[in-house]
Amino acid sequence: MIFRSALLALICCLFVVPGAWASDSQAIVMHLDGHLGPSQLAFVRNGLAVARDRDAALVVLAVDVDGADAAATDDIVQAILHSPVPVAGLAFPAGAQLGPAGTRILSACSVAAMAPTTRLELGKSTGPLHTLAERYGRKVDWQQVDAHAGKHLTAAEAARMHLVDLLATDPEALVLAADGRRVRTDAGWQILHTGDLHIMPLEPAGKEGFMAWIGDPNVAFLLLLIGFFGIVFELAGPGMILPGTVGAVALILALIGLQGLPINYLGMGLMLAGIAMMVGESFVALFAVLGLAGVAVFTAGSLLLFDSHDIRVSLPTIGATAAVSAGFFLWLIGRLLRLRRRGAVSGREAMIGARGVVAEDFAGTGHIHVNGELWQASSATPLHRGQHVRVVSMEGLELTVVPEEN
Repeated sequence: MIFRSALLALICCLFVVPGAWASDSQAIVMHLDGHLGPSQLAFVRNGLAVARDRDAALVVLAVDVDGADAAATDDIVQAILHSPVPVAGLAFPAGAQLGPAGTRILSACSVAAMAPTTRLELGKSTGPLHTLAERYGRKVDWQQVDAHAGKHLTAAEAARMHLVDLLATDPEALVLAADGRRVRTDAGWQILHTGDLHIMPLEPAGKEGFMAWIGDPNVAFLLLLIGFFGIVFELAGPGMILPGTVGAVALILALIGLQGLPINYLGMGLMLAGIAMMVGESFVALFAVLGLAGVAVFTAGSLLLFDSHDIRVSLPTIGATAAVSAGFFLWLIGRLLRLRRRGAVSGREAMIGARGVVAEDFAGTGHIHVNGELWQASSATPLHRGQHVRVVSMEGLELTVVPEEN
């Protein structure tokens, strides 16, 4: 009897306890920020697949999305809705401001939450949110929501209207707050048991992270700018190699990043025209008028580069590039005006009135030093070495000088 009890205990240790360890589940935390595109879609799909394969109890999606490609947003929403693992969305970090795309992704999650100091923007049409709210049984005050369409809501306002289920300061707090909630997934309704889950952060793979970086509108814009100017400088000074190489690499990366963004070709054309005008200034020298006009055209093209309200180059980035370009041409104007006031610095006009020093004693013809150069000179009066003279005329390469009065 004692032997049988010991054997049973051993079996429990070998099978039951390891089984408990295996079921010791995880909450996988992913961060979705910036502008959504194909790389972020791949990251979400991969993360949900990892959560399914690891038999995770919960996925926490920290959302800080201020712009998105419409197709990428639709695909991410569908991926969340068809996930067998519950997904809890959290507007995070503190101070984050979600655009309409981020708001829609948050609403598609089984649990929708916001950090206290975050805000979300409602689209002009709140129709897509109706369907998501009905799916999860959220009793949204649609009269209030529709009245705020196209505006921003604080976390407290969103919670009061039942657009979100709860408030949480960070992903860890959301995991604890979700314990015991009844949620719906693609596999049906279930009760969350999240009180003792292990938090497992999931970061984008190297390729996904790099693609997300170059797919950011601001980064793609700067790469495009570097590419254009690098190639222009190489064409202006063939053989330098470095500008052309850097420009070509930057342009290739910009085109890769732009492939997932809605390009406005009018904006692209204006940017190219502005750059051409700025480059043309260096050849025609119209006192920077053409260059400054190019800056204005380039700035207008930058504002129109992306054909979407949600995706755009940030105004500080556009302003900085425009200010640097305008500053350069204003400096060029000042330099040209100073050169004009200085008059000639070479040739016959520059020599008349110049001061010189006699290099040797001579009467008639000899040599003098003018501006660090040795010149042949003639004088009607004898001159002595070291004596100061002034140039009064120039015939060919011979100067006519007179003694300078003390």
